[in-house]
Amino acid sequence: MYEVSGAKNAGPKLLITSLVTSETCKFSNIPDTSDSEKVIEAIKSFGGIVQTLNSHTYSVTCSNITSSVVPKEAMRARQSVLFIGALLARTGKVMMPTLGGDEIGKRPIDRLLNALRAFGANVNQGNNLTIEFPERPHTGVYKFEKNSHTATESLLIALLHTNGVARVENVALEPEVDNLIEVLNAMGARISRLADRVIEIEGVEVLHGVEASSIYDRLEAATAVTLSAMTEGAIKIKNAEKTHLTSYLAKLAEAGVRVRWVKDLAVVSVAKKLKPIDIVTEVHPGFMTDWHPIIALLMATKFPGKSSVHEKIFENRWNYLRELGKMGVKYELFRPEGEQPEDYNFNESEFKNDEPHAAYIFGPTELSPTELFSHDVRAGIDVLLAALVANGQSVVKDPKDHIVRGYENIVGKLQGLGADIREVDL
Repeated sequence: MYEVSGAKNAGPKLLITSLVTSETCKFSNIPDTSDSEKVIEAIKSFGGIVQTLNSHTYSVTCSNITSSVVPKEAMRARQSVLFIGALLARTGKVMMPTLGGDEIGKRPIDRLLNALRAFGANVNQGNNLTIEFPERPHTGVYKFEKNSHTATESLLIALLHTNGVARVENVALEPEVDNLIEVLNAMGARISRLADRVIEIEGVEVLHGVEASSIYDRLEAATAVTLSAMTEGAIKIKNAEKTHLTSYLAKLAEAGVRVRWVKDLAVVSVAKKLKPIDIVTEVHPGFMTDWHPIIALLMATKFPGKSSVHEKIFENRWNYLRELGKMGVKYELFRPEGEQPEDYNFNESEFKNDEPHAAYIFGPTELSPTELFSHDVRAGIDVLLAALVANGQSVVKDPKDHIVRGYENIVGKLQGLGADIREVDL
């Protein structure tokens, strides 16, 4: 059995919400990953007190905030963007170095900064980024030009003490965002979804402590489902939330891979004859961009004929495919006809006519063992799965610890399934 952990893209963010109150908060189901560790160390640097109750539960008290400077080490975790909103809500100011993140696109935070300016923030982008609200955030209506998960989250935290009501349109719909909103409302915030992509924040004076839990990781759940499909349904999966996997499961079913729930376990079955499929990544509730590498691996190893992936969220997500090419995977990068910059969710300034945004993937291919490189969190787990099913010994190099950053105890979990895998120093 494979047991899914708390969500990488939710748990550490819940820890960050502790900064908006002087009372003690208790958070459970937090993944034991390096991202969580970086968030905890950052909270301590601001003056917060963090107690580890067990490997997944923390008590956090931020009664005395002494700094609004985000430490550079914390910036390797993408959820550090939420420190902007949290510190603005608590102290009215924040300073931070250049953002980190994965090598899948520039992922600038200009969407968040433009929104903050609209609500009265002063933004100075020099060697460091400094932001300040000279007074409580303004009321009004703001519409994101393009959808952004972390910009939505950080902005709604920054607006918790708005002097009235703020309305934000074209916001993100991900379950991690709803998890965050649920926790903030339990702390006394007044945040409402008025429509699918509209959030209204009514400012409050004070927020209080909370006991809350992270949702489970839908990316890890999809990864476990994928691994089970590659092993002909041999793995049972616990903590896979069906409603969070809708678009992924729909595409798998189209190809002939079905998932059913027996009590609290997800069970995968693979048809004798599978079919190629076409994927287009979209903002939630569409097909998630972070599912793109793992379903491409299924296409390459299990689906016969020509499948395709059209990536519309990030401008650069093909490093994993080049790694799979070393194992014999056949693919062809191409640019879909008729697509324009406005059709993509990354900034239009990053759109280049000569860059491919889609790939044909031809399968099935028996993978050959080789030496592989982990370029980012999702590419890393992808090449790790590929190495597991290749006929022979492979080596996955992960010098930036992308894989362990995104997947709690992944080596131990795979060993528990019988995988011949071990960590070595090279």
